[in-house]
Amino acid sequence: MAVLQATSGTHSVVSAYSLIDLEHRFGISQVQLNYLVAALDVGRLFGWVSCLAADHLPMWTVLSIGLTLNLVGYGLQYLNLIHNLAFLSYWVVFLLNVIAGNGVCWINTYCQLVADQNFRENDPKTVIALTSCYSSLGGMIYASLARGFIGHDDDQNSTSIYLLLSCIVPAIVGLAVAILLGHLPKPTRFGGPTIFPTAFAIAIATGAYAWVESVAPPFKYMSSRLRTVILVLVIVVPFAATPAIYASFLKLKNWRRSPDSGSDSNSLKGDQPTGLQLGDQIQDEHGVKELLMNLNFWVYFVVSGCGVTLGSVYTKSLGRISESRCKHEVSSLQVLSSLSGYYGRVVSPIFYWNTRVRKLLPRPAVIGLLMIPMSASLFLLAISHDNTCLYMTTAVLGATSGAIIAFSASATAELFGVENAAVNHNIVLINIPVASLLFGHLAALNYDRERGTNIHGKCLGFNCHRQTFIVWGFVCSVGAILSFVLHLRTRKVHS
Repeated sequence: MAVLQATSGTHSVVSAYSLIDLEHRFGISQVQLNYLVAALDVGRLFGWVSCLAADHLPMWTVLSIGLTLNLVGYGLQYLNLIHNLAFLSYWVVFLLNVIAGNGVCWINTYCQLVADQNFRENDPKTVIALTSCYSSLGGMIYASLARGFIGHDDDQNSTSIYLLLSCIVPAIVGLAVAILLGHLPKPTRFGGPTIFPTAFAIAIATGAYAWVESVAPPFKYMSSRLRTVILVLVIVVPFAATPAIYASFLKLKNWRRSPDSGSDSNSLKGDQPTGLQLGDQIQDEHGVKELLMNLNFWVYFVVSGCGVTLGSVYTKSLGRISESRCKHEVSSLQVLSSLSGYYGRVVSPIFYWNTRVRKLLPRPAVIGLLMIPMSASLFLLAISHDNTCLYMTTAVLGATSGAIIAFSASATAELFGVENAAVNHNIVLINIPVASLLFGHLAALNYDRERGTNIHGKCLGFNCHRQTFIVWGFVCSVGAILSFVLHLRTRKVHS
């Protein structure tokens, strides 16, 4: 599941759009380009379709639909860039992005089904939170694959390579995952508290290697293709070996156990609930009608848009930002964003799992604390010409927004109940396309206005995004204040 989610995200492709092959092809403005980027999030508005279909379709069908949508969405765009397909107009490409964005929902639903089936009695929510962390590595993985495919770094001409890889890689990985899961032991043989420390260790080690690989001087002189092969092995091998090792451990344990020693199923099922489960035992359950009539929900809705979605919009704008600030260094910024987002998402489930007996802080308060450095880094970027601030802001926004994403679903359940948590959280996620379109549109307007004075048609310099960063910082500050207001309003639930 982790490898599948790492290769099926769409944000890794979005950064390639900022290199503007499509902008030149269609002769569109930055505002129109932003609509294409936002279309990926619009596709997620229909994520509920995959949830409903999962109740009536086999698991492999759900995965197949997701991979097919992904293949169609990006495949036709790749053919358009290579062969200039006449029938692919601007709005057809918009629709293809909606299709590709919706394909991710089907793949995520499949991962949820796998977690529920294999960890049904052993906290599937922690499993999902941990495996979804690997989606943050997608940007680095695709940058490495593109570099290995081309043989060198080429930010200028890699859009078609990104699109091609985004078609092929998820299909190959999805097929491999479906075959592997079909031959694994029964669900009761996996899960439980005993497996989480190992999974956490693998996640931390994987991120550590990815970080070293991106900054250590020896790797700079290594062959691009060799670096790609090593990175793929580091990510794939632990997950391919762990099921076999764990199954062998169980066989050895059963062989050593005497016939009258009784079942040790409690060790697999776990004797204590996890932090997510404890956080979900709340006093009030909300259906859709009650949710929409609840002021706390709308406060939480705005907070989510001002935090996580704003961080996502910044990531999608890295291409234009790097072009205006430090020429074409989008690959290094993309890697930094991926790694910081990955560690932000890894730390959260580790922290909450290890404090599952006693929660230290309610999630609304944690969200508010995380949004403070987000807003501060945006304001700093608006007043500083130093490119070091660009890298620092990218790291801070990646880590903090990643941490919030990791427990956002649990925060929804904590605030509004577990009975309808999946439906309620899908309603919360409507903020993603709405806020993405709003904040991205603002950035595009400022960019188009500034580049209107440039005879080359590009905006280069400090002022290109300065006003955007100020507005974004203000919006993030409002979100931080509202998150603390939400914490005060829901103290009874947390107590």
